[in-house]
Amino acid sequence: MSVRQFLKSQFQPPDDLLLEAGAVGEILVARIRLVTVALICLMPPIAFFSGSPKHEVVTGAVVALSAFLMATILLRQARREGSNVRWRFISAAFDITAVSLVLGLFLFQGFPHVAINSRVVWELYLISIAATALRADSRVCLMAGALGVAQYSLILFGSTFYGDLNDPQWAPFIYGYLSWGDQISRLILIVAATLLALACVFQTRKLLLLSSQDQLTGIRNRAWLDTRLKRELSEARLLNRSVCLAMVDVDNFKLFNDQHGHLAGDAALRIIAQRLNHRIRSKGFVARYGGEEFTLVLPGMTIEQSQAICEAIRAEFDSDQITLPSSGETLNSPTLSMGLAQFRSQETPEVLIDRADQALIRAKQAGRNSVELDG
Repeated sequence: MSVRQFLKSQFQPPDDLLLEAGAVGEILVARIRLVTVALICLMPPIAFFSGSPKHEVVTGAVVALSAFLMATILLRQARREGSNVRWRFISAAFDITAVSLVLGLFLFQGFPHVAINSRVVWELYLISIAATALRADSRVCLMAGALGVAQYSLILFGSTFYGDLNDPQWAPFIYGYLSWGDQISRLILIVAATLLALACVFQTRKLLLLSSQDQLTGIRNRAWLDTRLKRELSEARLLNRSVCLAMVDVDNFKLFNDQHGHLAGDAALRIIAQRLNHRIRSKGFVARYGGEEFTLVLPGMTIEQSQAICEAIRAEFDSDQITLPSSGETLNSPTLSMGLAQFRSQETPEVLIDRADQALIRAKQAGRNSVELDG
């Protein structure tokens, strides 16, 4: 990939792999934020007993307690909105702006040296930008980096209103002098942290593609399904939302293999997987469960809506044809049997899959090429 292509890719919306990684990452960021703020809450008491100036202790205590309250709220919201891309921009902007507000508060109180030479607070810019990599969206990384540069530049500009900060009247310079070389270096470090976060997102996508894609069919694999389904059901509990799951089996696939050979069987599986993926994409997602079995997940769908979708897919495959790439031979597509179950609020993903699988067994026992409901 050329530099131009890499830069262009940074402004594109994340694909489904990165969307899923970002949803998990958003919750992880929220938990890290809460733990970090809890540790920061220990700093004002430590500063008090070590003889730090009263204004610093009071400001630190107020900010730390406020931040802890917000971090608790943001964790709860992340569990509800983790899959919402807009929320990732909001939470990342909050992290950067919270750091700027603390530095700006020192500036407003008349302590410009604390604002521009902070030995603890400023470094939180770098941590916040690094955390954007966990959200797996390069646009969030770019936004956070740009916001950090813009807001800290405003703080530097605001400090100039206090005149010459190296004038002896500011002695004894507990927090150091104003060095524009050091301040420009800080801005460069924010840019460097942003570039590092972008590189992490780029590398994450490559690794996710290797670990989440079924090598034969090109659709998502069972490992990806396990992670995605767990989060999907967690959100369904929080939002009281319906989720339906269908186990899908290719009918008489062993016979198809025996008649046409394993290469033809592999080609048929690839075609079936891609067609399932295309037909379900706007409504949910599909993954290869193993062998000739696939799993359809339909978030937000009632059992009646899901049954209608599954019946439509089954009917299409009943009259569909596939062309084998190796020989060019056109064959009737194997039919599909499906078992469908609706999520119950207290059950695990394994139990939901098992109920759908039991319904699938009944569909095959009833003659195949049908959709059976759980219970």
